[in-house]
Amino acid sequence: MLERIVALPDAAKLKDAKTRLQEYLQGRGQPPPDYALDRAEGEPHEQTFYVNCRVASLDLTSHGSGSSRRRAEQVAAEAALAALGVKA
Repeated sequence: MLERIVALPDAAKLKDAKTRLQEYLQGRGQPPPDYALDRAEGEPHEQTFYVNCRVASLDLTSHGSGSSRRRAEQVAAEAALAALGVKA
């Protein structure tokens, strides 16, 4: 059993990018990020969503795209974390 426990990934890696970004900001007394849909392109059954993630208190904006709005937000949050130098 110990081998399985040791092989588990770090708990922080199990959290998605939006959660990690929000926790990072809250831990530093910053307000949460804002996500805004920039646009959606394509046929209704096969769209690509483009989202902006804005951390106003740090004057940071990142962008993401994906096959769903949620996925685009995750990509934008990951880009924000990378810009802040936060490792996954």
